Amino acid sequence: MLSTVTSDKGSTRRDQARQTRRKILDAAHREFLERGFHGATMAAIARRAGVANQTVYFVFHTKTALISAVIDDAVLGPDDPTVPQQSEWWAAAQAAPTARAALESFIRGAAPLLERAAPVSEVLRAAALTDEEVMAVHRYHDGMQSTGYRQVVEMVAGKGPLREGVTVDTATDVLLTLCGDALWVQLRQERGWPFERLVDWIVTTAAEAMLAEPHR
Repeated sequence: MLSTVTSDKGSTRRDQARQTRRKILDAAHREFLERGFHGATMAAIARRAGVANQTVYFVFHTKTALISAVIDDAVLGPDDPTVPQQSEWWAAAQAAPTARAALESFIRGAAPLLERAAPVSEVLRAAALTDEEVMAVHRYHDGMQSTGYRQVVEMVAGKGPLREGVTVDTATDVLLTLCGDALWVQLRQERGWPFERLVDWIVTTAAEAMLAEPHR
C-alpha cells in the first residue's frame, strides 16, 4: 500500500511539473513575440504564467535557455512532441515515389511547424545581432535546421536528379531560404499571405528551383 501511495504522489508531482513547464513555455512564447527578447523579462513571464519568479528560474535558469526551449517546443509541437525526422510526414516524404512528391510532402508537413516556430525564431535572430550569448543559441538552432534540410535534399536527390548546375549544397541553401523563418514571417505576417497560398507557392518555387523534373 505504501509503495502505491508513494508512486501516486510521484506521478502527481510529475504531472504538476509538466503543467508548470507548459504554462511557462506558453507565457514566454507570447511575451517574446509581443516584447522581443530583450523587452521580455522573467518577471513578466512569471506573472503571465501565474507562477513565482523563482519557479521560472528553477525550471529554465536563464532567459536565453528559456527562448531556446520555446523554439524547441514550437518545433516539436506542444500536444504530441515529435522530432521532425520521426514524424509521419517525414516518413511519407521518404516513401514518396518521385523527387517532386518527396519535396512536396516535406514542405506540406513542415509548414505547420514553420507556422509555430518561425516568428519566435526571428525574435531570437534579431536579438542575436547584439548579444553573443543569444548568438550561440541562434547558431545552434540554425545549425539544426541546416542539417535537417540537407537530409531532405539528399533524400529528394536520391529519387530524381536535381536541376542542372544545382548541387546538394545549393539546393540546401534554396530550401533554407524558401522554408526559412525570415521568408515565412515576411509573407505570412507582414504581407498577409494565407497559409495555403504560401505553402502552394513554396512547393512550386522550390521544385522549379531545385529539380530537373519539377512537375513530375
